[in-house]
Amino acid sequence: MSALASRLSQRAHEVTLVTLGDGQGDRHEVDASVQRRRLNLLFQQKSWLGKVSGNRRRVVELRNTLSEISPDVVLSFCDRTNVLAGFACPKGVPLVLSERSDPSQQHLGRTWEWLRDRSYRRAQHLIALSDTAAEHLSRRFSVPLSVIPSAVDMPPVRSDRAIAEVNQLVIGIGRLEPEKGFDRLIRAFAQADYESSNWRLRILGEGSCREALQELVQQLGLQDRVDLPGWVRPVWNELAAATMFVLPSRYEGFPSALLEAMVVGVPSIAVDCESGPRAILAERQGRISLATHTDRGGLQVAPTEFGQEPLPGGLLVPNDTASMSDAMRAFMADSPTRERTGRQGIKVAEGFSWQKLVARYEAVLEKAVESSR
Repeated sequence: MSALASRLSQRAHEVTLVTLGDGQGDRHEVDASVQRRRLNLLFQQKSWLGKVSGNRRRVVELRNTLSEISPDVVLSFCDRTNVLAGFACPKGVPLVLSERSDPSQQHLGRTWEWLRDRSYRRAQHLIALSDTAAEHLSRRFSVPLSVIPSAVDMPPVRSDRAIAEVNQLVIGIGRLEPEKGFDRLIRAFAQADYESSNWRLRILGEGSCREALQELVQQLGLQDRVDLPGWVRPVWNELAAATMFVLPSRYEGFPSALLEAMVVGVPSIAVDCESGPRAILAERQGRISLATHTDRGGLQVAPTEFGQEPLPGGLLVPNDTASMSDAMRAFMADSPTRERTGRQGIKVAEGFSWQKLVARYEAVLEKAVESSR
């Protein structure tokens, strides 16, 4: 969201970024031209009544803030925030909701799903990250719908393969949450264990699973070979030093971490969790076509073609630990394939640059404004 807000502002739009938090945990910088509103509403409530009261307060304060800003259009990111935005958006202001995960896998619980059914119908437009997510949303909501994948910044550095090969370093990046599958990555790394103990694993991120992952590292006797340093920003130097990147997610929306690794030139392995990695790596096909869903009256955007290489930038493997381990072992043993795959991955990832995709967000927002008049 911060990257998109910055780029829309740079394209001469007046942008205000409203966050429910206080900004203390921000991991991304925002352009100075973007106005900020930090609502400090991410307090935790334990009781059911407390949670209801807390979310009612969030809706009221968000509505008051939006009314004060008086925007031409509201764009909201992420499922629960989208639900709140649907109820908070002032009457007459067009609302665009962007789903950032795979809604067929990311279940919010009975109450939140009931609320989502009612909230999302208030939107003028929905945005999905992949065709898989769009198909689910189109069956559920009669709202115009477009597919716009995640975008990636162009890195200030590229992978120096001579240095990266010496490092023998596997890297993973993401929130330390169950759906990200880092427990599987640690087990797969232990099973791969190619010929020597020189290979290391470094997982960047924070989350509720940190303690469990640290315990798993201890159980497997990997404490000298697995490192969990938390979030490290900027991430580019970390990626440039990596010999390979692995995405172990149980499910995804459209993984920015995979795009970041590929655009730096890091040879990458991703499990096939349907939404996201499959579209990026295209199941080893020479093209990727990102269709825009228009059956509900959505904006028409021409399909986009990306890399034409026979190996499109990475390995797409079945969604299980054994397959991940086999792929890691194969990559560890084959430096020429790693080098070739990393080089090809740059070409694929560059097709997802902000320069190519920000105009598609802009078009959807303009369409929402026009349709509300």
